Amino acid sequence: MHTKALVSIPFLLLLISSCNISATREEADAFLKTGEFESAIAAYDRVIKLEPNDAFSIFNRANAKEQLELWDEAYDDYELLVKLQQNQVLARLGRGRCLFGMEKYEYVVLDMNTVLIAEPENLEALDLRGRSYTKLGKNNQAISDLNKVIMQDPENVYALISRGAAFARGDLGSYAIQDFDKALTIQPNLPVAHFNKGMVFFVYENYDAAVESFDKTLIQNPEYVEAYSRRGMAKIQSKWFSREQACLDFKKGDDLNDPLATEYISKYCK
Repeated sequence: MHTKALVSIPFLLLLISSCNISATREEADAFLKTGEFESAIAAYDRVIKLEPNDAFSIFNRANAKEQLELWDEAYDDYELLVKLQQNQVLARLGRGRCLFGMEKYEYVVLDMNTVLIAEPENLEALDLRGRSYTKLGKNNQAISDLNKVIMQDPENVYALISRGAAFARGDLGSYAIQDFDKALTIQPNLPVAHFNKGMVFFVYENYDAAVESFDKTLIQNPEYVEAYSRRGMAKIQSKWFSREQACLDFKKGDDLNDPLATEYISKYCK
């Protein structure tokens, strides 16, 4: 005589639900891998609705949101992971990237300090903290962090640009130009590096070189608003350009809502 095994209805429902979650998670992972970030987010939403503390899905959803520059939303997911005490280093790094995107640089520094206590040689943390120090005008601290990053990752373009900016603000213009040139060797079509070079040349009164750098900035990005007013000012100072040429730049900057360009129009373009 055979005894028939009985399976409870709740167990069957749990089994089906688990299979559905697994399938949805696999679908979400596939979307993330192929760069379909909005679809990935929607799929992870379904998983997390059923499993609110699924750290893996929360982390991947945060990553998808970050790719779309949804900084506030990605921050909330990374914040949740920190509170759940899951993937602490990765969660704080992610939260730091979001804070950087939101221009909350002092909070980036706080998060990266915590990461670096746990992992003193973490390059991403040093990079984020160093670039944040540059934004905060803490030039010596920025240079110290970014030296370590560039030593290990010499082709890190944004570390080079940030260190160059810190050098420039610390009156080390020649070192700044070297960093911007290195960045441009790695990634030639980089408007911010040309713009920063132009600013250094302007400060050191090499106005013609400044104009040339701003020209290159605007070739790469015609909507780089600040470059028009700075190029106009360099033209005002150079003997090779007329005031009319400078005023054309101010007018372009004014059209793009640069308040500095508007100010220069009233001052120089009667």
